[in-house]
Amino acid sequence: MNICSIVNSLTSGGAEVLVSGLSAEFARCGDASLVIALCDAETVGNSAETERRIAGEIRDAGGAFVSLGMPASRGPLTGALALRKALRGFNPDAVHAHTVRALPMIALGRIKAPVVLTHHNTKLPFSPKWFRLSDRITDSYVAIGAEVEAILGEHVGKPIIRIPNAAGRSFSTGSPRQAPTGKARILSVGAISEQKNYPLLIETAAALKAGDAMAEMPEFRIAGGGVDLEKLRAEVAARGLEGDVQFLGERSDVPDLMRASDLYLNVSLYEGMPLTLLEAMASGLPIVATEVPGNRELVDNGVNGLKAPLGDPEAIARTIADALSGSADYAALSKGAIEKSADFSIENTAEKHRDLYRSLAAKH
Repeated sequence: MNICSIVNSLTSGGAEVLVSGLSAEFARCGDASLVIALCDAETVGNSAETERRIAGEIRDAGGAFVSLGMPASRGPLTGALALRKALRGFNPDAVHAHTVRALPMIALGRIKAPVVLTHHNTKLPFSPKWFRLSDRITDSYVAIGAEVEAILGEHVGKPIIRIPNAAGRSFSTGSPRQAPTGKARILSVGAISEQKNYPLLIETAAALKAGDAMAEMPEFRIAGGGVDLEKLRAEVAARGLEGDVQFLGERSDVPDLMRASDLYLNVSLYEGMPLTLLEAMASGLPIVATEVPGNRELVDNGVNGLKAPLGDPEAIARTIADALSGSADYAALSKGAIEKSADFSIENTAEKHRDLYRSLAAKH
């Protein structure tokens, strides 16, 4: 099959990392995979270095990548013309949009292939009325989790297929971890954004340092970039946490960071099906996560991690202490993380996508 996947831009976000991983699996199965970005990374405030790295990974795995180079406004007519040009000679059997912005371009460009749309979050960044248009363009929707499927079910009229996210092949570990190693390292991965709620992480670190729940203060490490990075660094300094909270910026070695960590922390306001939690589980990391949509679907309390209430840094701090040195069985949580990650393999996720594309192509 010839499979075209469309993203806003290449960045280290969950949707883009998933598309890169799927492209590699499609190529392994003998399919032709073309990943199209609407914009260059820097145009929408993302890292050009990350874009080059992910594009290289796509190409090295046997896929192709092209950016339409559109301005940040992403006008539908201009995009339609650029999209037709990018697809000339490729003749896709399926076009999979991972951004709703691509749909008007697909329609105006008169792309003659089945169209799939994945919505990657439990929050709609647009009016639900958009789905009236998307139903006219889309042949099928993909929901990455049960809570996303429920949201789509309220608004769309076309079929919805649930296909979960999956961690890439580089995230794996052998046996479960038995105990934290020395001074515990707590890792969080994700762009500096309102959704990721890093001010709460800073408050949690301050609460943990002020209390006596742990004999030694752990080290919080955040891998991710964004325009508010320096603002958060200033907040850390103002609270006297410079030696306790580290901002690593955007990183290309997240699998190594996970292997070198003792706990994964997610304090998001909301999620879809966070890829970083799947990566952490595959790496054998116990998880502490806020009990919000997306997180609660993946974290089984006391099995592969612990849930904590959103907006309560003291409670999150106590939960971290429990996971690392308290009442929770650290080794059992690590074992549970590895076992649960087996339900989310990139091979199975890719094959479910391929089954969907074949089915739609046969009907088209």
